[in-house]
Amino acid sequence: MPGDTGGEFEYRDVEMPAAGPGQVLIRVCAAGVNRGELLTLPAMRLSDTSAKPRRSGIEFAGKIVALGAETAGWSIGDRVMGRGAACHAEFVVSSSKALMRAPEGLSFAQAAAIPNVFVTAHDALVSAAAVKKGETVLVTAGSSGVGSAAIQIARYLGAKNVLATTRSGEKNSALTALGATHIVNTNTQNWSAEVRDAVDAVDVVIDQVGGVYFPYLLETMAVGGRFISVGRNGGRQADLDLDLMSKNRLVLIGVTFRTRTPSEAQACSDRFVDDLLPAFTSGELRAVLDRSFPLEQLPEALAYMEADQQVGKIVLCA
Repeated sequence: MPGDTGGEFEYRDVEMPAAGPGQVLIRVCAAGVNRGELLTLPAMRLSDTSAKPRRSGIEFAGKIVALGAETAGWSIGDRVMGRGAACHAEFVVSSSKALMRAPEGLSFAQAAAIPNVFVTAHDALVSAAAVKKGETVLVTAGSSGVGSAAIQIARYLGAKNVLATTRSGEKNSALTALGATHIVNTNTQNWSAEVRDAVDAVDVVIDQVGGVYFPYLLETMAVGGRFISVGRNGGRQADLDLDLMSKNRLVLIGVTFRTRTPSEAQACSDRFVDDLLPAFTSGELRAVLDRSFPLEQLPEALAYMEADQQVGKIVLCA
């Protein structure tokens, strides 16, 4: 809810949701924490009359406890996960079409670490970048939730080289274990030149940073390279060398779910399920769970995220 200096968290008792036609009621066992919940807090000030309280949480894992009409294919007790709204709660209602089956052998906390970041990374790499076997992919903020997913997906799809950026050398071994072939420390001088020395040129950049990194990332790219802007955690404004973009025939693509219709967002999840979900059961892909917190410790979980110590996902457990 809005506060004097930004958003504040408040736990409230709300009416028990009920499943309507085409919906299911899920007892939430775990719910992911995402950076968007952190980034929106400063703007939620009482001085802004348009700022309204809203419930947090965009992904969950749990068990179905009730079915509405027209929910064929699902049963009470099924272990599920998915993307949704108001997921930082004990119960959530979801469209039955939006549900994914939680992979066998994964805990609910691990399952909750999958939906948002893997759907996002798959959409960026496959739908937007159309990455091909043998190409070179650079993933910024490699230790983030989306970054840790993108590294794995790129390798799974047959990328020859997968570079991951980090600002902490302590994360190198974890990023290598995820499949990164080269680690780039962006705290060092001339890091973009180090990228070119290591791999000659980058075919696909999956970027979550933006800001001052943007022009240096473009310098690393091959002719015909595709730059996918997933996040702008380092700033929304950046310098663009139009001559470099034209000379190398670079393709710049921005992706977000904020402007997609529900059917468009659902199509992204469906493509992820078809392409990648079986790989979690086989062990070719894995949920990267860094740490879990009790549901009532969301502020502590976000503080941990802000400290930028994690590799992978942070989740809340009910």
